[in-house]
Amino acid sequence: MQRQKIVVIAEDEPDAAKLLEFRLQRSGFRTIVATNGLAALNEVFEHKPDLLILDLMLPQMHGFEVCRLLKTSAVTRRMPILLLTALAMPEDKLRGFGRGADDYMTKPFEMSELVARVYALLRRATAPAESPASP
Repeated sequence: MQRQKIVVIAEDEPDAAKLLEFRLQRSGFRTIVATNGLAALNEVFEHKPDLLILDLMLPQMHGFEVCRLLKTSAVTRRMPILLLTALAMPEDKLRGFGRGADDYMTKPFEMSELVARVYALLRRATAPAESPASP
């Protein structure tokens, strides 16, 4: 039997966090909610999740900094990070990808699309590395 995938949800709005948690649990994931940036870092290092859904405008530490720290750590650099935020300007998206984010969705969003992106990110993260083509 395959281990249940763990998703940390870093979201400071309680209603949004509950909705994400409910839908992801119904999709078969184990969820852990962090309500600020520092808590998100702690939860990731403690539970070693398969994926992080990260809001950007978090108290105590901005999501961009959380993303940067996780992507520069040898322990967490391969963990997929999906940024989920109200920041929708192209420069925000570029900044997010520049910090190492694997995907970026803006609020409001379709829950079914978010779940599909979570599955796609997890598939890519667990796919065997491609070997270089021989000449």
